[in-house]
Amino acid sequence: MATRNLDLIPRVEDVREARPVALPVQFSLEEIKQHFDDSLNGIKGQYLVADLLIQNGNEVGGKTIWRSQVVLAEGLLDFYIHEMSKFCLFRMFSGQWEKTEKYGSFQVPMSKVEAAIAASESQDWFFSYLNDRFSRDVFLGVESMRDQLNLIGIGFVPVMVKAFPMQKEEESKKYGTQVVKDLFQRRNDIAHQNDRSHASAEQTDITKVFVEDYIEKIEKIVSAIQGIAVQKDSSVRDDEQQTSG
Repeated sequence: MATRNLDLIPRVEDVREARPVALPVQFSLEEIKQHFDDSLNGIKGQYLVADLLIQNGNEVGGKTIWRSQVVLAEGLLDFYIHEMSKFCLFRMFSGQWEKTEKYGSFQVPMSKVEAAIAASESQDWFFSYLNDRFSRDVFLGVESMRDQLNLIGIGFVPVMVKAFPMQKEEESKKYGTQVVKDLFQRRNDIAHQNDRSHASAEQTDITKVFVEDYIEKIEKIVSAIQGIAVQKDSSVRDDEQQTSG
């Protein structure tokens, strides 16, 4: 009768099959705008919920919905700028757009540089890096939004002029800057302190008219960014067609 081997066998470790890392999707300008529009339509749909709550005597519930719309809409603006940032910077990296002055000082870790050298025939590594890098940033404050729009070749002042046109560029810049500041401040007040004053703990009132105006201003900013990006990308395509022709 054969004897069984009862000796302990060392456990095999670190042999799990490596799964390929999924690359982030590179969306077109039209798709980026569609993401924003679809999400914003969902937020706007909450007006009906708030209306019903208030009609049924639940004013607190209705105002809670309005406050949530403010926070969510501002989040959409941030995500839109994230997506647009990846699109624009990759256009510069691949030579399709003129590089901005700030692009030249955009920092990339050596680990990513080594990955780029190893994958010399692909530029996907840069888009993946942009996706990871910007996922941790917030572009809703005046300074951060200004720096980011200037970095990606859209320009903060052109966006403010296009979003909030006035007789003079300086007036649009000043007004738009205040709008961005106010949007971010109210969003923070709601998200971090339930819209209450630190000094008195009293909650700032909110109305549907305020929320509609708040969202409209976000739409104007997004529309301005989109318009500038589309025009810029179209100009590049026209130049390429003329050159090839």
